[in-house]
Amino acid sequence: MNPVEPADQPRLARFEPTRREPGLHLPPAFREPVRLATLVGSMLLVFGAISMWVEVYLPYRGWFELSSFEGANDGGINLELGLGLFAIAWADRLWSNRLAVLVVAPFVLALAALVDLKTAFDTATTYLNGEVHNARGQGYLLPGFWLTVGGAALAALAGVIRIRRARRTTQWNVGVARTFAGAAAGGTAGGVLGFVVGITVGTMLTSGAINVTSGALPLFAIAFAFLGAWLGAAVGNYLAAATKRA
Repeated sequence: MNPVEPADQPRLARFEPTRREPGLHLPPAFREPVRLATLVGSMLLVFGAISMWVEVYLPYRGWFELSSFEGANDGGINLELGLGLFAIAWADRLWSNRLAVLVVAPFVLALAALVDLKTAFDTATTYLNGEVHNARGQGYLLPGFWLTVGGAALAALAGVIRIRRARRTTQWNVGVARTFAGAAAGGTAGGVLGFVVGITVGTMLTSGAINVTSGALPLFAIAFAFLGAWLGAAVGNYLAAATKRA
């Protein structure tokens, strides 16, 4: 007598890996026009911020170039803003998030860059029309400056379009969670402390190197500020969460 096999005996399906479609597969940031425009704008902003902005001729010195980090360090400010824009545009979780702060962040960062560039333009124009002109010299703004302006303008335009498209799917009510407040406070404190440490370390490492000090110090300050902000935000978030549980 043959045993009867159950008719509905469960069986495991054979594993088959997902087949990849042929052709070129672009990263998600390259597939959406507004996101791509923000990404391109941030890259232009970064590349322009680390380039030379002004070329000057003085009779007693000849031709020379002025870095974006000269004076008020406008290049360093725009470099940080550009890196922030790039991070939001590239990270899927940040770009697809419908938190109001993240939705408006690209436009706010780009607008801050434009305001700072307007100040830098006024300062450069005053310098060229005043001190340089009085010394019988001449000068002009280099393409690197206009590249920075173009990147900020493109990112700002993309930010406006992003806000208009997301206004129906975004909750604009204002509320601050305890963990967010802790992370914000810790990130701010860590960023300020990191900036001071970066200036100190940069001064120690570049002492005596007159030609590189002006360009190296902002890089040290920015790097340590980002590291301090990241560590401070993590610590602040942890402490806020622990306090909430208690």
